[in-house]
Amino acid sequence: MKKILSVLLCLTLLLSAVVPAFASSPQARLYNVYGDGMLFQCDADAVLAGEAPDGSEISAELYDKTGALVTSGTATATDGAFRVSFPAPAGGYDVYTVKVKCGGAVFTELKNVVFGALWLATGQSNMQYEVLNTPEGIEMQKEGRTGSPDIHVLYCPIPITDEGEWRTEYLPQTDVPNCKWFTADDPAFYYMSGVAYFFAEKLQKSLDMPVGILNAPLGATAIATWLSRRAIDGNETAKNVLQAWGGYFGEERWSDPNRSVFNDMTNMYNINIAPLTNFRPAGAIWYQGCTNCFTPYEYYGTLFNLLQDSYTEDFGYAGGRMPFIFSQLAMFAYGRGPVAETGFNEVFTTLAKEDPAHRGEVTIYDVPLDFIKEQSAIHPMTKKPIGERMASLAGSLVYGGDSPTSAAYCSGSEIRDGSVYLTFENVGDGLRAKGDTLRGFAICGEDGIAVEADAEIVAADTVRVFSEYVPAPVAATYAVTAWSERANLWSSFGGELYMPAASYGYYDANILHHYTDNAWMNCENLTFFGSSTVSQGYIDAWKTSCCSVSVETEDRAEGDGALRVKSVLPLFELSPAISDKSGLKTVVFDNADTNWSDYGTLRLKVKNRVKGVVRLNEIRLYTDEYSYYTPVCGATGLPGVTVPADGEWHQIVFDLNRLLRGGTGDDEKTNEELSKILRIKFKLEGANADLLLDDIRVLPEEIGQDGESVAFESFIARLRALFAALLDMLRAFFGCGAGR
Repeated sequence: MKKILSVLLCLTLLLSAVVPAFASSPQARLYNVYGDGMLFQCDADAVLAGEAPDGSEISAELYDKTGALVTSGTATATDGAFRVSFPAPAGGYDVYTVKVKCGGAVFTELKNVVFGALWLATGQSNMQYEVLNTPEGIEMQKEGRTGSPDIHVLYCPIPITDEGEWRTEYLPQTDVPNCKWFTADDPAFYYMSGVAYFFAEKLQKSLDMPVGILNAPLGATAIATWLSRRAIDGNETAKNVLQAWGGYFGEERWSDPNRSVFNDMTNMYNINIAPLTNFRPAGAIWYQGCTNCFTPYEYYGTLFNLLQDSYTEDFGYAGGRMPFIFSQLAMFAYGRGPVAETGFNEVFTTLAKEDPAHRGEVTIYDVPLDFIKEQSAIHPMTKKPIGERMASLAGSLVYGGDSPTSAAYCSGSEIRDGSVYLTFENVGDGLRAKGDTLRGFAICGEDGIAVEADAEIVAADTVRVFSEYVPAPVAATYAVTAWSERANLWSSFGGELYMPAASYGYYDANILHHYTDNAWMNCENLTFFGSSTVSQGYIDAWKTSCCSVSVETEDRAEGDGALRVKSVLPLFELSPAISDKSGLKTVVFDNADTNWSDYGTLRLKVKNRVKGVVRLNEIRLYTDEYSYYTPVCGATGLPGVTVPADGEWHQIVFDLNRLLRGGTGDDEKTNEELSKILRIKFKLEGANADLLLDDIRVLPEEIGQDGESVAFESFIARLRALFAALLDMLRAFFGCGAGR
């Protein structure tokens, strides 16, 4: 965030040195928010405002490229200000000149003016995130390319005073200092919102007319700072909400040295929105919520409704509510663990459902999480899919297109025949899976412990959710964890995937423990996005010692792949990456569910691909830096089990209520000891081992429900494994030794 603001501060200083493209007069002037190369909303009133002596007659005249007068309007200045308008022509690429006169004399001439689709882009840091730091922007800079000349941008700089302090304003302002209009073929476009640019780029191509962006976000801002005092004071519910938060302020706050440009009510409205209200945008794109992610729906919903209604009035929107298209939050822990923010994402779904004619929700949990180190994982680099999805929704919500107006969302559920049937709306041509196997669903029974579920699309708008381990379900969820990038239920349109379905079920009162999508358990991914207080980024899903791992897609027990493990030495081990190291301290990843105290069994499927004996000696569950518990295998009554050399898949079940501390038989413990697991180690042995692991899962069941298990191993089989391991150790001249 600091890097973003420092870069934008440089741009602010650069723009402040630019000489305006129009002349000024000591008697009359146009506000800075107008300039050469600007865009007005087509087929609406084009409003110009500024300052002039009281009683002055102000006229605005529109001329085409031949110099012919197209239309005009007049007004009289009062209280030292004026607003004059004329009817805007249809959208297109024709270029016009606007002459503004005071008492018949031209005092401002705006050149290269066009008419098209104008949109407001606002919110916080992920809307502010510039083109220059997106993958496409980085590549364009390397190649010396800029954007489209048919995208027109009014760039509102960050609110910094000449002394380098944050600006705060108690009253609504009439102008934005140092703002500037430019087209995206100007290098200044690199500093505009990446989401807004890619939104405009797609919209311009689909509408075949110029697109304008009122670029006015600011990172780290709360929703209250984007609201006007008039709106808040006129809505008793909203006022009570802010008072309950301690966030309602009077004029005295603006003399308080602790005042905040980011959080204090009305501040960014006064600075960045009020000066723009003479424009007539077709709608707004909104990307905000990180600062409010702990806000209950009834509070945020109240303020969002007020935001949309007050902007509808402020911007003179005709024909119902001003359309708002908004994004879910980026995947991040936001300080509350693996299911932290997705409840808030369901707030956005609720908002979209409340007014489908004027709201559209964009889902983004599938968007890659690569980020620039200085800006943290809360600011993913990839913005193009977000902007393009917003443009798709605008096409149907505002411009009469046939595609869905929002992400598909669950509108109802029914439990029958041991399954939960979820019905969705906004499915377009029908629901589809992105990939062979539906992921992201969970199911729970009366115990309230959700587990990974199987799912299948049984109708264009319906998904059946089920699990052999939950025969009597009471609830199902979809994509409720903070990191749900593997969830893959999409709507479709025109024969193509359209948009990921919205998350569902976080607030279901039946669920006491949500299922977290631990990618390592499905054994299909060699990398995943790890996030902790120590580090964030894509890392290896498995750590290995004396063995190698790969994904086998042809031979698997379920899903799209299995983990293939090949040993280098007879003793080897592998560990799923659920934590990171900070010095001597282990820090659990935010997106790893390491509370196993609600689970009774650990199940996994395994296949021995060679004729030699392979043994899983034990699974160690570390609960602190040095102490661990080993669950007992239900089939052997021991920590270990031998995998038959028969080339068949076998399911092994371990009892999480029979835990051996330190791997010994003394003082068995139950799953109560597993409220926070720091590390997991699978310790194996076998000469030239080649085995497959798949479908690892923890379940809230008793060991009696063990399904298919490996048969009890014989003493001879155990002896054979030990002898093979001893021979290989004697043959090895050097190499790493798997720790015991």
